[in-house]
Amino acid sequence: MKAVRFHELGGPEVLRFEELADPVPGPGELLLKVEAAGLNFSDIAKRTGRYLEPTPLPFTPGSEAAGTVVAVGAGVSRFAVGDRATGIFPDRSGGYAELAVMPEAQAVAIPAGLTATLAVAVPNQGATAMSLLTLMARLAPGESVLVSAAAGGVGGWLVALARALDAGRIVALASSEAKRAETLRLGADVAIDPADPDWPAQARAATGGRGVDVFVDSVGGAVFRGGMSALAPFGRAIVYGLASGERVDVAPVTLMRSCQSVGGFHLDTVMADPPRMRTMLDDLFARVARGEITPRIDRVFALSEAVEAQTWLGSRQAMGKIVITP
Repeated sequence: MKAVRFHELGGPEVLRFEELADPVPGPGELLLKVEAAGLNFSDIAKRTGRYLEPTPLPFTPGSEAAGTVVAVGAGVSRFAVGDRATGIFPDRSGGYAELAVMPEAQAVAIPAGLTATLAVAVPNQGATAMSLLTLMARLAPGESVLVSAAAGGVGGWLVALARALDAGRIVALASSEAKRAETLRLGADVAIDPADPDWPAQARAATGGRGVDVFVDSVGGAVFRGGMSALAPFGRAIVYGLASGERVDVAPVTLMRSCQSVGGFHLDTVMADPPRMRTMLDDLFARVARGEITPRIDRVFALSEAVEAQTWLGSRQAMGKIVITP
């Protein structure tokens, strides 16, 4: 089979388009003919050695894939050859390939009528957004939400899901006029440029001066500090990324007067509970099937164009999901 992998850490140029032996599913595993693989910033972090765990070499990137089951291992009971499935690989490896092995425990069925390209936009980013809003922030109907990088993959899901979950005012941070327009299309009430030094005051004003109940951040640095200054009493800030590369220390004592809290999130903790993860994905796919949420596909690249695909992802110009199709 054809696959993309790298043998050393570095820039996009380390990605190689190679011929590899076809994988064989073991007990409890599915072999997927990959029809679409999703790109995520974890792919870049793995390639550059900035992921939470060291990257084993050589490495085939690709956290998630969607396709058709072409073989099953012993003990598989929920899927048969010919079924369509998608999911996240536990080691966040294997999607950039024509064939990929996925544990049945991590796989969910793709609803009839949904393309693989749309299906692969759901597992990683959709589950991250749902977890951030429900498991971490425990968003209640009517509560206001502030989302950084709101036109990106997870950011767009956060805006759309917050609206579907009956949030109150949704305030989106986005760096260009086109991105701000996209967040409004997704359901945001107010879109603000984070380059404006007065943006935290604008966010407070958007909530009648009270501040936001929930702040979800993937940027860090000045954006995180600004979001904290816009947080309401009893507000919750949830961090799930550090795109700026600038860490910010939070002293718990500074949170006491306004009864605020700060939490961190990583999807792998949810993935460690496969039944919970599958229930969440089934709910997300049901919302997509009903037309409640429609994942935006930014660009589609061929498998042989992985260098260009990751370069585009790293440019931070994308609005929505970037997909590779073997």
